[in-house]
Amino acid sequence: MEKQMAAIFSLLSFNYLMFKYWGTWRVILLALIGNYFFICILIKLYFGLPKFIEDFNAIFVFVICVFGAYNLWRKSKAGILTDYEKRGWILTRTFLTLFILALLLLALIFIFMEYIYGIYI
Repeated sequence: MEKQMAAIFSLLSFNYLMFKYWGTWRVILLALIGNYFFICILIKLYFGLPKFIEDFNAIFVFVICVFGAYNLWRKSKAGILTDYEKRGWILTRTFLTLFILALLLLALIFIFMEYIYGIYI
């Protein structure tokens, strides 16, 4: 019951902020995306979501992250980043580097699995 109450409170407070700053297309887009995810959370708490919607949500979040990183990269190249955005850009590059290193490590473990663990594929 606490999860449902927290999700409903989050949805209401999110919509309050969206209506408070309503007017630009960015705020409208953010409101639509945020409400979509909050409604998915509410439905998931009560009934559960089909597998294709969960897959769509994962792809959708990945696309949003790529667009955000591209926007930070574009602003960094133009030299118009604020201090807050500079910290986000540094954090984005750090996480991207760690993600690539983890993928390389996983690939190396998979390639040399027979030598490391004695498992033959």
